[in-house]
Formats: sequence, structure tokens, C-alpha cells
Amino acid sequence: MMEIPPRASALVCIQTYRKNQRFILVLLHSNGNANTNLSLLTDRVFAADETTSQLYNGIAKPLVVSTVEGYNGTIFAYGQTSSGKTFTMMGTSRTPGVIPQAVEDVFQSIKNFPKKEFLLRVSYMEIYNETVTDLLVDSWKRKPLEVREQINVG
Repeated sequence: MMEIPPRASALVCIQTYRKNQRFILVLLHSNGNANTNLSLLTDRVFAADETTSQLYNGIAKPLVVSTVEGYNGTIFAYGQTSSGKTFTMMGTSRTPGVIPQAVEDVFQSIKNFPKKEFLLRVSYMEIYNETVTDLLVDSWKRKPLEVREQINVG
């Protein structure tokens, strides 16, 4: 597991390369200290000029379609404040984000099986400053969700 250097103000990607069908990102701490270089292994790297639709079709759509086949799926956006997570997930009326595209694909997939019965369960949550909030609740009713953990169940 990658360990972030203490008090890291920023990490800058200085190199990407492909190895064994995976991508390696070499990151440099913003202070330029070579001792804080990190390497991350990831399935896919998207360039700044790629669209949300390209991201959705490359990563999320196969997961979304598999949920109609009975698999559980999670789409998780992670990043610093103002890095584009909300735009990527929600989009705009002209450029739909991951969530509107996923909803469209789920219902389109269900239409392909008119004689099959489906039960959909969806969560839309935000984790911010270690507080979990249900974003499907009206904003004026929102309160932090209680996180419960059972030793035997998880």
C-alpha cells in the first residue's frame, strides 16, 4: 500500500508508462524532494482532454451493465477539493456525468429483459472530513449517517 509523505502539500505526476496491461504513475512531491517520489499502479489513466463520456464508457459502463446481471458495483470519485469530482459524477444538462449516464444505462438494460423482475437499490453518498452524508435526502433534512461496524459481519 502506498504511504503518503507527512504534510504532503501536493503530488505532481511526472511520468506515466504501461507495464503488464497496467499503468504506472510516478509522482513527485511538490517540494521537488526526490526522496518523496511515489509510484502508483492503476488500471487506466485518463488525460485532461478526455471527456466524461470517454471515462464513463471506459470504466463505469461495464460495471453498471454488470449490475443488471446481478453483480454489486461501486463507482467512487476521490480527489482534493475543486478537482472536478462533482462535475465528473453529475455533469451538466449538455454534458451528462457518470451518474446520469449510469441511470440511463441501467434502465436501458432493464428494458432489454421485459419478462424479468428487477429490484434496484442505489446509494448516493458523500464522505467529507470523515462524515458520511446521504445525498438522496433533501439538503435541508440532511444529517450525518451513523457508521456501524460489527466485528463478525463487517
